[in-house]
Amino acid sequence: MSMLLSPTLSRLWRISLPLMLTTLSANMMFLLDRLILVRYSAEAMNAVAVAGMSCAIFQFSGVAIASIAEVFVGQYNGSGQYEKTSQPVWQMIWFSLGLFLICWPIAFWAGPYVIPASLHKEGLPFFKLIMLFSPLISLIAALSAFFIGRGFVKLVTWCTLICNLINAALNVILVFGVEGWIPSLGTLGSAIATISAESIQILILGCVFLNKYHRKHFKTGYYQFNSKLWWDCLKIGTPSAISHMIEIAAWATLFQIAASVDLDYITIQTVGNSVLVFFAFVTEGIQKGVIAIASNLIGAKKDYLIRTLFKSGYMMHLIFVLAFAIPLIFYPGLIISQFLPGVQDPSLPLYRECATVLKLVWIYFLFDGIVWILSGILTAGGDTRFIMFMNASAAWIFAILPIYIAVHYFHVHSSTAWGLCTIYGAANLAAFFMRYRSNKWKKLVVDT
Repeated sequence: MSMLLSPTLSRLWRISLPLMLTTLSANMMFLLDRLILVRYSAEAMNAVAVAGMSCAIFQFSGVAIASIAEVFVGQYNGSGQYEKTSQPVWQMIWFSLGLFLICWPIAFWAGPYVIPASLHKEGLPFFKLIMLFSPLISLIAALSAFFIGRGFVKLVTWCTLICNLINAALNVILVFGVEGWIPSLGTLGSAIATISAESIQILILGCVFLNKYHRKHFKTGYYQFNSKLWWDCLKIGTPSAISHMIEIAAWATLFQIAASVDLDYITIQTVGNSVLVFFAFVTEGIQKGVIAIASNLIGAKKDYLIRTLFKSGYMMHLIFVLAFAIPLIFYPGLIISQFLPGVQDPSLPLYRECATVLKLVWIYFLFDGIVWILSGILTAGGDTRFIMFMNASAAWIFAILPIYIAVHYFHVHSSTAWGLCTIYGAANLAAFFMRYRSNKWKKLVVDT
């Protein structure tokens, strides 16, 4: 039996672990950028946090559509139609290139409107450059889909690791400069480092995708535009993209709310968000493994095994939840000292508030990880409209609106705002689980 047709915990682990390492490397880049910038200035770190979240609204919407190629590649692979596995990848490459037409106007005009005036100096240069090259992330997702959908994920992992080492080195050099050689570029240097690493990653994946073996056995040289397949990918991927856009916009709004209070408030928000995004390497890695296996099972007409796959994903997530309790609950000082080097006294209000927020981040991670597993199953089945509706509505109804009221009318602490986020996570989980149990998510089966 093919590895991708077995839903056991060991099989899911073998598929998901390299994908976790891939996402861990990408998230490490995200975290290192902030840890490097906080040593440059707290204002720079907060500015990049706000600007980066604003860019993410558009970036991850593109990624959500481009990565839907994984589902098509998986189903073609599961049904033995190997010569078709490269076709959805090419359609998403053309889609990603088209995104430049959307991102460039946003890069030049939107910055002053999405970044608070107090953070313009450090935030605007970063936002403009990152937005100009935002489609690079979608291109990476499209090319990676060819390997992930077929279960060959080691290349993606190693490529990501190498490119993020390059990003880390360039960040240090360009942010602080080299006396007599390179001027200190601050947040602009961080943006240049990120774009350089992404470009190298595309070059490596593209060369392997188009090598002689893949051109012969998977027809990767067949780059023609296929309007029907392109539209099929868009129909399945667009609801997920809208979902990501609205949900990330919600998180960006949280930063706007925090920025309207004071520097400590937005710093605490940045710490909590940075840790959550970093630990998301687990949820995203498991989800991609679930999508790869579930789509192959559906393509092979073995969707009855998906229940076992869900149980495997749940057990895998629980292992990491217990592991992350060590730094988040029992030793929060290890994390706080990295973001706030001058705040190491547990009796200080800022330290206590950060420690409380880290505990709440752990609770939210517990709920959200299961949502990602269920979302992976629903995505493999083509039920992305439900994902769009639920993620979008729940984020604003159960998180943003209550937090806005609590902060502006009751002047609550940042930890209270994170407490409301955990309620949102629990509500989202309940809705996704009910949808999964209904079996209404089995909508997409590729043509055979």
